[in-house]
Amino acid sequence: MATEGKLKAGTTEHAVVEWARNFVGELRAAQSESDRLARPPEHIVEKMKAAGVYSLTVPRAYGGLQADISTWMKTVTELGRGDAGVAWAVTLVTACNWMIAGMYPKHVVEEVFAKRGTCVAGVFSNRACKARPVDGGILVEKGAWYFNSGVYQAQWDLLGVPTFDKNGEPAGPGIALVPMSDVKMLNDWDTTGIRGSGSTNVTMENVFVPRERIVSLLACNEGVQPRAFPDALYRTAFSPLMAGILAFPVLGAGAHMIEEFVATLPDRDINLTFYLRQGEAPVTHLQIGEASAKIETARLIMENACREMDEWAAAGDYMPQLQRARICRDTAFADRLVWEGVDILASAAGGSLARSGNILNRIWQDVKVGGMHPFVSVPSNFEMYGRMLAKVEPHLMLI
Repeated sequence: MATEGKLKAGTTEHAVVEWARNFVGELRAAQSESDRLARPPEHIVEKMKAAGVYSLTVPRAYGGLQADISTWMKTVTELGRGDAGVAWAVTLVTACNWMIAGMYPKHVVEEVFAKRGTCVAGVFSNRACKARPVDGGILVEKGAWYFNSGVYQAQWDLLGVPTFDKNGEPAGPGIALVPMSDVKMLNDWDTTGIRGSGSTNVTMENVFVPRERIVSLLACNEGVQPRAFPDALYRTAFSPLMAGILAFPVLGAGAHMIEEFVATLPDRDINLTFYLRQGEAPVTHLQIGEASAKIETARLIMENACREMDEWAAAGDYMPQLQRARICRDTAFADRLVWEGVDILASAAGGSLARSGNILNRIWQDVKVGGMHPFVSVPSNFEMYGRMLAKVEPHLMLI
C-alpha cells in the first residue's frame, strides 16, 4: 500500500471505485471499532488516503483525481455498503475539498493542498457564531458548530460565519477557512446511527480570519463566486451537489440491507406460522420485491442527478434554479425511498432486530440518521419545488 498522501502509481478515478468495492469487507470487519471510537479507525483512514479516496475532488495539479460527480457517487456508495458512517465522513470531506478547490482564491487553494493528502471538513451554518469586522478580515469572538463530519481526518475546517461590508454592516452568511489548530473538538458525537462519521461539535474563540479565506455562501450558491479552476468539476452547481452527496452513503447502506437480509434468510423462521424458513414465505418475497424496488429506484434517481450535474458543468453553463431545486427534491425523495425499503426489511426481521449487535438494526439506524440532514429534508424540498412551480418565491436560502 502506498504511503499516506500518495496515490498508487497508475491510480485513476475508476480504479478507486473498484478499490472501494474490494474494501467493503474490511470496513465491515472494523464496524465495531468505528462504533466504539465514534469515528473511522486510523488504519481505515490511512488505507483510504493511500488509495486516493479523499483525493477524489482534489485538482490533478495537486495530485488529486479530479473525478466527475458520477464517479464520486459510485465510490462513496461502495464505501457505504461497508460502513455508512465512515462513508458519510468521506462524502463530507470530499465535498469540502471540492469547495476549497472551486470557490477560494488560487493562492489559498495552493496553501491548503501544498501537502498531498490534505483533508478539509466543514459546517456551513453560522447559527451559533459571534464575530465582528476588524482590519483585514473578521474576529470570531466565540462560535460553536454542530455535526462537523470528517473533522478527525481534517487539517482545515470550513465554518459558517457572518460577513460584513466595507462599512461594517452585516452582508450575509459566509464560509471561513481555518486551520484545525484554531478549532477545538468537543468529542461529543454519541448517536445511534452514522457513528463512524465522527461528526463531533466544534468551537472557536478569539480567532482572526483573513478576508481572503472567507467566501460568500450566497455567491457560491448563485454561481457568481470566482473559480480558481475552470475545469468542469469545479463549475458544478453548489446546492444540488451539497444535497446530492449526502445520499451517496445512504444508497450504499440500502444495498447492504438487501444483501444482509437475503443472506440471513436461511437462519430465520416466522414465529406462530408453519414457515420454518422465512425465505419460503410469499410475504417475504413481496417484502424483498418492494424493498429492492425502492432502493434500486433511489439509486437510479441519484445516477440521473449526478449525470445532469456533470453535463451542465461540462457545458459551462450554471444550472438554472428550477433544475437545482428539482435535484434537491429528488435527493430528498431518494433518501426517503431508501428508508422505506430498509424499514420494510427491518420490520420483516422480527424481534431479533432489537438486539444492538444485529447488523440489520445498525443499517436501519444509519439510514434513518442519514436522512435527518436539513439539506435532504423531504417536506422542505418538496415545498420549495412546489412553490417554484406555482410561481411563488422560494423561501429557502440555498437553491
